[in-house]
Amino acid sequence: MFCSTCGNQVNDNAVVCPKCGCAVSGRQMDNGNAQVPNHMVGAILSTIFCCLIGGIVSIVYASQVNTKLAQGDIAGAQEASRKANGWITANVVIGIVLVVINIIVTAASM
Repeated sequence: MFCSTCGNQVNDNAVVCPKCGCAVSGRQMDNGNAQVPNHMVGAILSTIFCCLIGGIVSIVYASQVNTKLAQGDIAGAQEASRKANGWITANVVIGIVLVVINIIVTAASM
């Protein structure tokens, strides 16, 4: 099946085109039932407590989730949610590694 707007090939069970986000002809979009977590709280906390740059990236992805859902791009919202969660995880790991390094350096200098 092809998107009637951009001509991109889409899956037969797709509701929206992953390229342009338009509704696939003959399909009804049901955005009200889509439950995609945006991870905004985790993104903000990882920015404050772990790593500023990676935290900002996670906030950007987290803010894209609701926008994409409102546009009917459920696949895009799920991808943004996955990326936000990945950046949050990376930030926490970096924060833990930096704390451990700080403890080791402080203990070695005594």
